[in-house]
Amino acid sequence: MKNITNRFRIPTLLGLAVIIVGIVTGVLLNLKQQTFISKAAPDLIPQNIILSNLTDTSVTISWQTPSQATSFIRFGQADFSEQTALDDRDSKSPQLHWVHYVTLENLLPKTTYQYKIISGKISSETLTFTTSTPLSSQTGFQPVIGSVLDNNAPLDDALVYLSIADATTQSALTKNSGNFLIPISQIRKSDLSDVYPLTEETVAKLTILSEKGQATVLLKLKNLTSELPPIILGENLDLTNPVDNTNYDLNGDGKINSTDMAIILQNFGTKPKNEQSSTIFKKADLNKDGAVDQKDVDLMLEKIKKTGNN
Repeated sequence: MKNITNRFRIPTLLGLAVIIVGIVTGVLLNLKQQTFISKAAPDLIPQNIILSNLTDTSVTISWQTPSQATSFIRFGQADFSEQTALDDRDSKSPQLHWVHYVTLENLLPKTTYQYKIISGKISSETLTFTTSTPLSSQTGFQPVIGSVLDNNAPLDDALVYLSIADATTQSALTKNSGNFLIPISQIRKSDLSDVYPLTEETVAKLTILSEKGQATVLLKLKNLTSELPPIILGENLDLTNPVDNTNYDLNGDGKINSTDMAIILQNFGTKPKNEQSSTIFKKADLNKDGAVDQKDVDLMLEKIKKTGNN
């Protein structure tokens, strides 16, 4: 009788041990997985979600993630899962990006849509936007054209936002050359009721966001007669007050560039070389301290940097 009992007791104890080990292992794996998800998830959460370029048939939705991630948008009228839209730079499948830029097109005017941002395995909450009514007129202003540099290298894949008080936000991505173009001919009032009444004195703010840093530029629309000077990452420019170029255009060709710098270097010193060069010497003495020296060189370098000429 004891032998029969022992036969059944040993397998039973082994079975219980196997079950206990399995449970403990499962719990540990589950905790490990939860720890991994809790550490990885914040790096994929969409941040700074911004609607821009909103019209009666389209809208651009952009955001950033703390680390590179594959992201796309699901959207629809009755349900957010009706359609899927990829990043403007992705053709067939989501690619890794730090800044994300999705344009939804072929929308219906004055219609509310639901959408969710899918970032990796994370899904945002359900968000909404409403398209505008069709415009009967346009502003007539030229687009904002510029370029962004990281030191001296063109910065690609940076987000450029143009914001004007009480108007909808406009945006663009920089290209491989660092260039960007933001149309403002169809910019709307913030309530979407009509086209925004732009004037030459309207002040706009450019905000550049990238993985490598930020920059801002203040400008008046009357400055848009030509391409903006290069925007250097990490700098904040105020172009609302026109720069007086008279004192820096030493050769009178309408430009401030290396030719003007050469004139300063040729006259470097404490007095003019001869009476004939006295007039040029006085012009090269930018700070009017009686000498053409490093201070004048630095002033000219700064001016060339602001005007974007070489």
